[in-house]
Amino acid sequence: MNITTQNKINHPAILAFDVSKERLNLATCIAGRMIDYEFANRTLTIETQLSAFKQRAYMAGHDRVLVVCEPTGCYHKTLMQTAHRLGLETAWVSGEAVFKMRAIETNDSGKTDIKDPHVIHTLASIGKTLIYRRYDEPYSLLREWNGLYDQADVAVVRAKCLLASQIKSLFPDYSFKKDFLYGKSGQALIEHYGANPSRIIRSGRTRFAQVMRKRAPGIRQLTIETLYSQAESSIRNQASPRMNDIMEHRLKQTWEDYLLYDARKNEAKQQMEALYQEARQLDPKLPDAEKGVITAFHLARIIAETGPLSDFTSLRKLIRYAGLNLREKQSGTYRGKTKLSKKGRNNLRKVLSQIVLPLVKRNSLFGPYYHGKKERDGMPGTKAMTAVMRKFLKLFYGWYQSGGVFDRNRVFACKSQHGIAA
Repeated sequence: MNITTQNKINHPAILAFDVSKERLNLATCIAGRMIDYEFANRTLTIETQLSAFKQRAYMAGHDRVLVVCEPTGCYHKTLMQTAHRLGLETAWVSGEAVFKMRAIETNDSGKTDIKDPHVIHTLASIGKTLIYRRYDEPYSLLREWNGLYDQADVAVVRAKCLLASQIKSLFPDYSFKKDFLYGKSGQALIEHYGANPSRIIRSGRTRFAQVMRKRAPGIRQLTIETLYSQAESSIRNQASPRMNDIMEHRLKQTWEDYLLYDARKNEAKQQMEALYQEARQLDPKLPDAEKGVITAFHLARIIAETGPLSDFTSLRKLIRYAGLNLREKQSGTYRGKTKLSKKGRNNLRKVLSQIVLPLVKRNSLFGPYYHGKKERDGMPGTKAMTAVMRKFLKLFYGWYQSGGVFDRNRVFACKSQHGIAA
Protein backbone atom coordinates (compact mmCIF):
# COMPACT_ATOMS: atom_id res chain seq x y z
CA MET A 1 0.00 0.00 0.00
CA ASN A 2 1.38 3.43 -0.95
CA ILE A 3 1.43 6.00 1.82
CA THR A 4 1.71 9.70 1.16
CA THR A 5 4.31 11.79 2.97
CA GLN A 6 1.51 13.68 4.75
CA ASN A 7 0.20 10.45 6.28
CA LYS A 8 3.57 9.20 7.49
CA ILE A 9 4.21 9.12 11.23
CA ASN A 10 7.60 10.39 12.37
CA HIS A 11 8.05 8.00 15.30
CA PRO A 12 8.36 4.22 14.91
CA ALA A 13 5.70 1.69 15.75
CA ILE A 14 6.94 0.11 18.98
CA LEU A 15 6.51 -3.62 19.51
CA ALA A 16 7.25 -4.09 23.23
CA PHE A 17 7.77 -7.66 24.42
CA ASP A 18 7.94 -9.44 27.72
CA VAL A 19 9.95 -12.58 26.96
CA SER A 20 9.80 -15.98 28.63
CA LYS A 21 11.04 -19.40 27.62
CA GLU A 22 7.81 -20.48 25.93
CA ARG A 23 5.76 -17.32 25.34
CA LEU A 24 6.08 -13.75 24.10
CA ASN A 25 3.67 -11.10 25.42
CA LEU A 26 3.34 -8.07 23.17
CA ALA A 27 2.06 -4.53 23.74
CA THR A 28 1.92 -2.10 20.80
CA CYS A 29 0.00 0.98 19.72
CA ILE A 30 -0.93 1.18 16.04
CA ALA A 31 -3.34 3.76 14.59
CA GLY A 32 -4.04 5.03 18.11
CA ARG A 33 -5.20 1.63 19.33
CA MET A 34 -3.40 -0.27 22.08
CA ILE A 35 -3.00 -3.96 21.26
CA ASP A 36 -2.11 -6.82 23.58
CA TYR A 37 -1.15 -10.12 22.05
CA GLU A 38 0.52 -13.37 23.06
CA PHE A 39 2.20 -16.02 20.92
CA ALA A 40 4.76 -18.82 21.13
CA ASN A 41 8.47 -18.11 21.38
CA ARG A 42 9.21 -20.13 18.24
CA THR A 43 10.98 -19.02 15.08
CA LEU A 44 8.22 -19.55 12.51
CA THR A 45 5.52 -18.09 14.77
CA ILE A 46 7.66 -15.04 15.56
CA GLU A 47 8.44 -14.51 11.87
CA THR A 48 4.76 -14.69 10.95
CA GLN A 49 3.60 -12.34 13.70
CA LEU A 50 6.36 -9.76 13.24
CA SER A 51 5.70 -9.67 9.49
CA ALA A 52 2.00 -9.12 10.14
CA PHE A 53 2.57 -6.32 12.66
CA LYS A 54 5.15 -4.76 10.37
CA GLN A 55 2.56 -4.63 7.57
CA ARG A 56 -0.09 -3.17 9.91
CA ALA A 57 2.35 -0.50 11.08
CA TYR A 58 3.24 0.49 7.52
CA MET A 59 -0.41 0.68 6.55
CA ALA A 60 -1.05 2.94 9.56
CA GLY A 61 1.62 5.35 8.36
CA HIS A 62 4.71 4.28 10.31
CA ASP A 63 7.85 4.01 8.23
CA ARG A 64 9.79 2.19 10.95
CA VAL A 65 9.11 -0.61 13.42
CA LEU A 66 11.07 -0.96 16.69
CA VAL A 67 11.20 -4.25 18.60
CA VAL A 68 12.03 -3.77 22.29
CA CYS A 69 12.49 -6.16 25.20
CA GLU A 70 14.53 -6.77 28.34
CA PRO A 71 17.68 -8.91 28.10
CA THR A 72 16.88 -12.42 29.36
CA GLY A 73 20.17 -14.28 28.96
CA CYS A 74 19.06 -16.49 26.07
CA TYR A 75 15.24 -16.51 25.62
CA HIS A 76 15.22 -13.20 23.73
CA LYS A 77 17.64 -14.33 21.04
CA THR A 78 15.13 -15.85 18.61
CA LEU A 79 12.95 -12.74 18.78
CA MET A 80 15.77 -10.27 18.22
CA GLN A 81 17.51 -12.29 15.53
CA THR A 82 14.25 -12.70 13.61
CA ALA A 83 13.48 -8.98 13.95
CA HIS A 84 16.90 -8.10 12.60
CA ARG A 85 16.49 -10.51 9.68
CA LEU A 86 13.13 -8.91 8.79
CA GLY A 87 14.72 -5.46 8.70
CA LEU A 88 13.15 -4.17 11.93
CA GLU A 89 14.95 -1.95 14.41
CA THR A 90 15.87 -3.45 17.77
CA ALA A 91 16.65 -2.05 21.22
CA TRP A 92 16.92 -3.01 24.90
CA VAL A 93 15.34 -1.63 28.01
CA SER A 94 17.14 -2.27 31.28
CA GLY A 95 15.56 -4.45 33.95
CA GLU A 96 16.12 -1.73 36.54
CA ALA A 97 14.30 0.85 34.40
CA VAL A 98 11.34 -1.55 33.96
CA PHE A 99 11.20 -2.19 37.71
CA LYS A 100 11.14 1.52 38.56
CA MET A 101 8.77 2.53 35.76
CA ARG A 102 6.35 -0.26 36.73
CA ALA A 103 5.88 1.34 40.16
CA ILE A 104 5.33 4.76 38.55
CA GLU A 105 2.95 3.62 35.82
CA THR A 106 0.88 1.07 37.73
CA ASN A 107 1.41 2.22 41.34
CA ASP A 108 2.10 -1.44 42.02
CA SER A 109 5.36 -3.29 42.62
CA GLY A 110 3.89 -6.58 41.37
CA LYS A 111 5.05 -8.19 38.14
CA THR A 112 2.85 -9.82 35.49
CA ASP A 113 3.27 -10.78 31.85
CA ILE A 114 0.46 -8.36 30.96
CA LYS A 115 1.84 -5.29 32.77
CA ASP A 116 5.47 -5.53 31.74
CA PRO A 117 5.02 -5.11 27.94
CA HIS A 118 3.08 -1.88 28.62
CA VAL A 119 5.85 -0.61 30.91
CA ILE A 120 8.46 -1.48 28.27
CA HIS A 121 6.34 0.31 25.65
CA THR A 122 6.22 3.45 27.81
CA LEU A 123 10.00 3.43 28.29
CA ALA A 124 10.58 3.04 24.55
CA SER A 125 8.06 5.82 23.82
CA ILE A 126 10.06 8.32 25.88
CA GLY A 127 13.39 7.18 24.43
CA LYS A 128 14.68 5.28 27.48
CA THR A 129 16.18 2.43 25.47
CA LEU A 130 19.65 0.95 25.13
CA ILE A 131 21.43 0.04 21.92
CA TYR A 132 21.05 -3.60 20.94
CA ARG A 133 24.52 -4.47 19.68
CA ARG A 134 25.00 -7.33 17.25
CA TYR A 135 28.57 -8.58 16.98
CA ASP A 136 29.92 -9.98 13.74
CA GLU A 137 32.89 -12.33 13.67
CA PRO A 138 35.51 -12.30 15.11
CA TYR A 139 33.95 -10.24 17.95
CA SER A 140 31.06 -12.65 18.48
CA LEU A 141 33.50 -15.58 18.60
CA LEU A 142 35.71 -13.74 21.10
CA ARG A 143 32.69 -13.22 23.36
CA GLU A 144 31.82 -16.92 23.26
CA TRP A 145 35.39 -18.12 23.84
CA ASN A 146 35.76 -15.69 26.73
CA GLY A 147 32.65 -17.21 28.29
CA LEU A 148 34.17 -20.68 27.91
CA TYR A 149 37.42 -19.43 29.44
CA ASP A 150 35.57 -17.98 32.43
CA GLN A 151 33.66 -21.23 33.00
CA ALA A 152 36.87 -23.25 32.87
CA ASP A 153 38.66 -20.78 35.14
CA VAL A 154 35.94 -21.04 37.78
CA ALA A 155 36.12 -24.85 37.56
CA VAL A 156 39.93 -24.80 37.92
CA VAL A 157 39.72 -22.64 41.04
CA ARG A 158 37.07 -24.95 42.50
CA ALA A 159 39.20 -28.03 41.75
CA LYS A 160 42.26 -26.46 43.37
CA CYS A 161 40.29 -25.65 46.52
CA LEU A 162 39.03 -29.22 46.68
CA LEU A 163 42.52 -30.62 46.13
CA ALA A 164 43.88 -28.57 49.01
CA SER A 165 41.25 -29.89 51.44
CA GLN A 166 41.39 -33.47 50.14
CA ILE A 167 45.19 -33.69 50.43
CA LYS A 168 44.97 -32.38 53.98
CA SER A 169 42.52 -35.19 54.82
CA LEU A 170 44.50 -37.92 53.07
CA PHE A 171 48.04 -36.70 53.78
CA PRO A 172 47.73 -34.69 57.05
CA ASP A 173 51.41 -33.73 57.43
CA TYR A 174 51.93 -32.65 53.80
CA SER A 175 53.33 -29.12 54.15
CA PHE A 176 54.52 -27.98 50.72
CA LYS A 177 53.22 -24.73 49.26
CA LYS A 178 50.28 -24.91 46.85
CA ASP A 179 52.41 -24.24 43.74
CA PHE A 180 54.39 -27.43 44.38
CA LEU A 181 51.36 -29.56 43.60
CA TYR A 182 51.01 -28.19 40.06
CA GLY A 183 54.62 -28.71 39.02
CA LYS A 184 56.20 -31.95 37.84
CA SER A 185 56.95 -33.14 41.39
CA GLY A 186 53.38 -32.66 42.60
CA GLN A 187 52.01 -34.24 39.45
CA ALA A 188 54.19 -37.33 40.00
CA LEU A 189 53.11 -37.54 43.62
CA ILE A 190 49.43 -37.57 42.68
CA GLU A 191 49.46 -39.59 39.46
CA HIS A 192 51.78 -42.36 40.70
CA TYR A 193 51.02 -42.45 44.43
CA GLY A 194 47.65 -40.73 44.66
CA ALA A 195 49.24 -38.51 47.35
CA ASN A 196 48.51 -41.46 49.65
CA PRO A 197 51.06 -41.80 52.49
CA SER A 198 50.32 -45.52 52.83
CA ARG A 199 51.28 -46.20 49.22
CA ILE A 200 54.43 -44.09 49.60
CA ILE A 201 55.56 -46.06 52.65
CA ARG A 202 54.69 -49.43 51.05
CA SER A 203 56.88 -48.43 48.10
CA GLY A 204 59.89 -48.00 50.39
CA ARG A 205 62.30 -45.10 50.65
CA THR A 206 64.63 -46.22 47.83
CA ARG A 207 61.88 -47.09 45.35
CA PHE A 208 60.00 -43.87 46.15
CA ALA A 209 63.14 -41.82 45.42
CA GLN A 210 63.72 -43.66 42.11
CA VAL A 211 60.14 -43.14 40.91
CA MET A 212 60.09 -39.45 41.84
CA ARG A 213 63.41 -38.77 40.09
CA LYS A 214 62.22 -40.56 36.96
CA ARG A 215 58.87 -38.77 36.80
CA ALA A 216 60.12 -35.38 38.00
CA PRO A 217 63.68 -34.88 36.71
CA GLY A 218 65.49 -32.28 38.75
CA ILE A 219 63.60 -32.90 41.99
CA ARG A 220 65.87 -32.26 44.95
CA GLN A 221 66.92 -35.01 47.34
CA LEU A 222 65.77 -32.88 50.28
CA THR A 223 62.28 -32.71 48.77
CA ILE A 224 62.13 -36.50 48.43
CA GLU A 225 63.28 -37.01 51.99
CA THR A 226 60.80 -34.46 53.34
CA LEU A 227 57.89 -36.07 51.49
CA TYR A 228 58.81 -39.53 52.76
CA SER A 229 59.24 -38.27 56.31
CA GLN A 230 55.86 -36.54 56.19
CA ALA A 231 54.29 -39.73 54.84
CA GLU A 232 55.73 -41.72 57.77
CA SER A 233 54.17 -39.38 60.31
CA SER A 234 50.88 -39.05 58.42
CA ILE A 235 50.07 -42.77 58.42
CA ARG A 236 49.83 -42.70 62.22
CA ASN A 237 46.49 -40.91 62.00
CA GLN A 238 45.07 -42.35 58.80
CA ALA A 239 41.58 -43.79 58.50
CA SER A 240 40.82 -47.44 57.75
CA PRO A 241 42.32 -48.93 54.56
CA ARG A 242 38.96 -48.89 52.74
CA MET A 243 38.26 -45.30 53.75
CA ASN A 244 41.81 -44.41 52.75
CA ASP A 245 41.25 -45.92 49.30
CA ILE A 246 38.08 -43.95 48.63
CA MET A 247 39.76 -40.71 49.74
CA GLU A 248 42.56 -41.40 47.27
CA HIS A 249 40.01 -42.20 44.56
CA ARG A 250 38.19 -38.91 45.21
CA LEU A 251 41.44 -36.94 45.08
CA LYS A 252 42.40 -38.51 41.75
CA GLN A 253 39.00 -37.62 40.29
CA THR A 254 39.45 -34.02 41.41
CA TRP A 255 42.92 -34.01 39.86
CA GLU A 256 41.47 -35.25 36.56
CA ASP A 257 38.88 -32.46 36.73
CA TYR A 258 41.64 -29.93 37.27
CA LEU A 259 43.63 -31.21 34.26
CA LEU A 260 40.51 -31.21 32.07
CA TYR A 261 39.49 -27.64 32.86
CA ASP A 262 43.06 -26.36 32.79
CA ALA A 263 43.36 -27.77 29.25
CA ARG A 264 40.09 -26.05 28.32
CA LYS A 265 41.47 -22.75 29.64
CA ASN A 266 44.57 -23.12 27.50
CA GLU A 267 42.49 -23.99 24.43
CA ALA A 268 40.29 -20.91 24.94
CA LYS A 269 43.36 -18.74 25.44
CA GLN A 270 44.93 -19.89 22.17
CA GLN A 271 41.69 -19.39 20.26
CA MET A 272 41.23 -15.88 21.66
CA GLU A 273 44.77 -14.82 20.84
CA ALA A 274 44.25 -15.94 17.23
CA LEU A 275 40.86 -14.20 17.01
CA TYR A 276 42.34 -10.98 18.37
CA GLN A 277 44.86 -10.93 15.53
CA GLU A 278 41.94 -11.47 13.16
CA ALA A 279 40.15 -8.48 14.74
CA ARG A 280 43.29 -6.37 14.25
CA GLN A 281 43.11 -7.10 10.53
CA LEU A 282 39.63 -5.54 10.52
CA ASP A 283 40.54 -2.67 12.84
CA PRO A 284 44.28 -1.78 12.63
CA LYS A 285 43.85 0.71 15.48
CA LEU A 286 43.55 -2.15 17.96
CA PRO A 287 46.82 -2.14 19.93
CA ASP A 288 49.45 -4.84 19.97
CA ALA A 289 50.69 -6.53 23.14
CA GLU A 290 53.15 -4.53 25.23
CA LYS A 291 55.58 -6.32 27.51
CA GLY A 292 55.13 -5.33 31.13
CA VAL A 293 51.75 -3.75 30.40
CA ILE A 294 49.33 -6.16 28.72
CA THR A 295 49.45 -9.46 26.86
CA ALA A 296 47.67 -10.35 23.63
CA PHE A 297 45.39 -12.64 25.62
CA HIS A 298 44.24 -9.87 27.95
CA LEU A 299 43.75 -7.55 25.00
CA ALA A 300 41.52 -10.23 23.51
CA ARG A 301 39.56 -10.48 26.77
CA ILE A 302 38.91 -6.75 26.84
CA ILE A 303 37.67 -6.75 23.23
CA ALA A 304 35.57 -9.84 23.94
CA GLU A 305 33.68 -7.82 26.54
CA THR A 306 33.55 -4.42 24.81
CA GLY A 307 32.95 -5.56 21.26
CA PRO A 308 34.17 -3.17 18.53
CA LEU A 309 35.79 -0.16 20.20
CA SER A 310 34.68 1.98 17.27
CA ASP A 311 31.14 1.77 18.74
CA PHE A 312 32.24 4.03 21.61
CA THR A 313 32.42 7.63 20.46
CA SER A 314 33.79 8.86 23.78
CA LEU A 315 35.71 7.62 26.81
CA ARG A 316 32.72 8.48 28.98
CA LYS A 317 30.55 5.96 27.13
CA LEU A 318 33.15 3.23 27.54
CA ILE A 319 33.52 3.94 31.25
CA ARG A 320 29.74 3.79 31.69
CA TYR A 321 29.62 0.53 29.73
CA ALA A 322 32.14 -0.92 32.19
CA GLY A 323 30.15 0.38 35.17
CA LEU A 324 33.15 2.40 36.34
CA ASN A 325 31.33 5.74 36.23
CA LEU A 326 30.77 7.46 39.58
CA ARG A 327 27.37 7.90 41.20
CA GLU A 328 26.71 10.75 43.63
CA LYS A 329 23.95 11.04 46.23
CA GLN A 330 22.98 14.59 47.15
CA SER A 331 19.84 16.20 48.52
CA GLY A 332 19.78 19.68 49.99
CA THR A 333 22.62 19.90 52.47
CA TYR A 334 23.06 16.11 52.51
CA ARG A 335 26.10 14.77 50.67
CA GLY A 336 26.35 11.00 50.42
CA LYS A 337 29.41 9.01 49.44
CA THR A 338 30.40 8.98 45.77
CA LYS A 339 30.47 5.36 44.62
CA LEU A 340 30.81 3.34 41.46
CA SER A 341 27.56 2.81 39.62
CA LYS A 342 28.42 -0.86 38.85
CA LYS A 343 25.59 -0.78 36.32
CA GLY A 344 27.75 -1.79 33.38
CA ARG A 345 29.28 -5.05 32.27
CA ASN A 346 30.49 -6.98 35.29
CA ASN A 347 32.76 -9.28 33.26
CA LEU A 348 34.62 -6.27 31.85
CA ARG A 349 35.35 -5.02 35.38
CA LYS A 350 36.54 -8.51 36.30
CA VAL A 351 38.95 -8.61 33.35
CA LEU A 352 40.26 -5.12 34.12
CA SER A 353 40.92 -6.06 37.75
CA GLN A 354 42.94 -9.08 36.65
CA ILE A 355 44.93 -6.95 34.19
CA VAL A 356 45.87 -4.20 36.66
CA LEU A 357 46.69 -6.50 39.59
CA PRO A 358 50.33 -7.12 38.50
CA LEU A 359 50.65 -3.48 37.43
CA VAL A 360 50.27 -2.05 40.95
CA LYS A 361 53.51 -3.51 42.28
CA ARG A 362 55.80 -0.71 43.42
CA ASN A 363 58.12 -0.96 40.41
CA SER A 364 55.38 -1.57 37.85
CA LEU A 365 53.50 0.88 35.61
CA PHE A 366 50.83 1.90 38.13
CA GLY A 367 52.83 1.17 41.30
CA PRO A 368 53.55 4.81 42.26
CA TYR A 369 49.98 5.84 41.40
CA TYR A 370 48.37 3.01 43.40
CA HIS A 371 50.62 3.27 46.47
CA GLY A 372 50.34 7.06 46.38
CA LYS A 373 46.56 6.74 46.60
CA LYS A 374 46.90 4.42 49.60
CA GLU A 375 49.72 6.05 51.52
CA ARG A 376 49.37 9.74 50.66
CA ASP A 377 45.58 9.95 50.30
CA GLY A 378 44.67 7.23 52.81
CA MET A 379 42.51 5.47 50.24
CA PRO A 380 41.47 1.84 50.98
CA GLY A 381 43.15 -0.75 48.75
CA THR A 382 39.94 -1.77 46.96
CA LYS A 383 39.09 1.85 46.16
CA ALA A 384 42.64 2.51 44.96
CA MET A 385 42.41 -0.55 42.69
CA THR A 386 39.20 0.83 41.21
CA ALA A 387 40.98 4.13 40.52
CA VAL A 388 43.71 2.17 38.71
CA MET A 389 41.08 0.30 36.67
CA ARG A 390 39.57 3.61 35.55
CA LYS A 391 43.04 4.93 34.78
CA PHE A 392 43.91 1.85 32.75
CA LEU A 393 40.67 1.99 30.77
CA LYS A 394 41.39 5.63 29.95
CA LEU A 395 44.93 4.64 28.89
CA PHE A 396 43.60 1.80 26.75
CA TYR A 397 40.99 3.95 25.01
CA GLY A 398 43.53 6.70 24.25
CA TRP A 399 45.98 4.08 23.00
CA TYR A 400 43.32 2.74 20.66
CA GLN A 401 42.27 6.18 19.44
CA SER A 402 45.88 7.13 18.65
CA GLY A 403 46.39 3.98 16.60
CA GLY A 404 50.08 4.14 17.53
CA VAL A 405 52.54 2.31 19.74
CA PHE A 406 52.41 2.42 23.52
CA ASP A 407 54.11 5.46 25.06
CA ARG A 408 54.87 5.26 28.79
CA ASN A 409 55.49 9.01 28.90
CA ARG A 410 51.82 9.67 28.11
CA VAL A 411 50.36 7.47 30.86
CA PHE A 412 50.39 10.17 33.55
CA ALA A 413 50.71 13.24 31.32
CA CYS A 414 47.68 15.36 30.57
CA LYS A 415 46.85 16.33 26.98
CA SER A 416 48.36 19.84 27.30
CA GLN A 417 51.61 18.44 28.74
CA HIS A 418 51.90 15.97 25.89
CA GLY A 419 51.37 18.79 23.39
CA ILE A 420 54.23 20.77 24.97
CA ALA A 421 56.50 17.71 24.96
CA ALA A 422 55.73 17.08 21.31
